[in-house]
Amino acid sequence: MREFYKMLDGLDYSRDNELMTVIRGEHAGAKLLLTDRRVVYSSDPDLAQDPDALPEDSVYREKLGRIQTLVVCGAGSVGQAVIRLGRFLGWRVLSAEDRPEFSAQAKRAGADEALCGPFSEVLSTVAFDDETFIVIVTREHSYDKECLDEIRNHPFGYLGMMGSHRRSAVMRRTLKEEGWDESLIAKLHAPIGLPIGAQTPEEIAVSAVSEMICEKEKQQGRYHFPDEILEGIRSVGTPGGHGHAVLATITRQAGSTPRKAGARMLVYPDGSITGTIGGGSMEAAMIRKSVQALEDPQSFVPSLITVDLTGRFGEYADMLCGGITDVFLELI
Repeated sequence: MREFYKMLDGLDYSRDNELMTVIRGEHAGAKLLLTDRRVVYSSDPDLAQDPDALPEDSVYREKLGRIQTLVVCGAGSVGQAVIRLGRFLGWRVLSAEDRPEFSAQAKRAGADEALCGPFSEVLSTVAFDDETFIVIVTREHSYDKECLDEIRNHPFGYLGMMGSHRRSAVMRRTLKEEGWDESLIAKLHAPIGLPIGAQTPEEIAVSAVSEMICEKEKQQGRYHFPDEILEGIRSVGTPGGHGHAVLATITRQAGSTPRKAGARMLVYPDGSITGTIGGGSMEAAMIRKSVQALEDPQSFVPSLITVDLTGRFGEYADMLCGGITDVFLELI
């Protein structure tokens, strides 16, 4: 099974990649990876012939994609603050800036890539897609416009521009006069951010990123395996590493729950973990079950556990989150 996780490092994310994990029945634990609807990996050869023949309620499906990409246009004080916060959230951050000294500061702030040159030129080299988030925080209105003129040629998931209400209104009027499609203008978040009364560059960054998180949650995007989970899986079975681990994955959530489907946690024999499925009593119970199972890994059976967080009964009676979560446990 570990070979499957190695494949994730080499996936072409410009293509349609789907992971199917069997969570119920005799094939529980089996995995299939499909690229453009064609099976490119199957841990169970019998399933590779007709993956769609599996009962829908026995399979957890995930569309796989790149890590969240954030493009920050402008690397002044606000731009640098957005870069730092984006990196803190684990996003891939690209900086676009036309001044070399500020581009260098963007790199020091943590940008994965600092593109330096005229905004229109450097933005034309970025591989935008429907899940790319873009923040425009340049120093002048004319540079904002230069960025927008290039961005309009590409797909994106979020587009925000810093500025006053008046400056934002003027920009929208300008775009309309130039023949921009109304639906495209409507996608522009300007002034950028949630109205929290932000004043400092750091506060403005928090406002902007908070708005991006809200928009991200509204979209049905592709899932990216957290790097820390993949690194943990790669370490299992290596000299100095753990012999086995249990991967806990939330496959369904209904109502109010700590984490959504796709959240993962890797549990090691000593009870230490990588990642989280929400903390609290539910996570502690999954850790206990995993550690117990790891005492005899040869007898491990993949299992789907339903956790009722409505507070009505059982070991979770003290939790009043109000939702139900399914957690799938598999051996690594």
